[in-house]
Amino acid sequence: MKAENSYGENFFWVLGGIPKPESKSSFEYFIIPSSEMAKNVFQAHDLWLKTPGRNGQEHNATTMRTVHLPPYKSFSGWDISEHRERWDLIEQKLKN
Repeated sequence: MKAENSYGENFFWVLGGIPKPESKSSFEYFIIPSSEMAKNVFQAHDLWLKTPGRNGQEHNATTMRTVHLPPYKSFSGWDISEHRERWDLIEQKLKN
């Protein structure tokens, strides 16, 4: 639920994609402004609550929230790919 809060323009979420040990892939980092994370996580969870489950039952409210790393998208279709390696967002704030 913490991700649903906007902590101000100087707060960023840094999500790390850790490859499997046998993979040749590198670590991936996604730098997401707090306001964008809050908006999208709230929308995805709200949509999930309003959508019936597999057997038509209502979803129960929980404190758990999810953000999907590419190639996956959130329940609302949010794709965080554009935030891959966006360290420049933090660097810009440090210069101000």
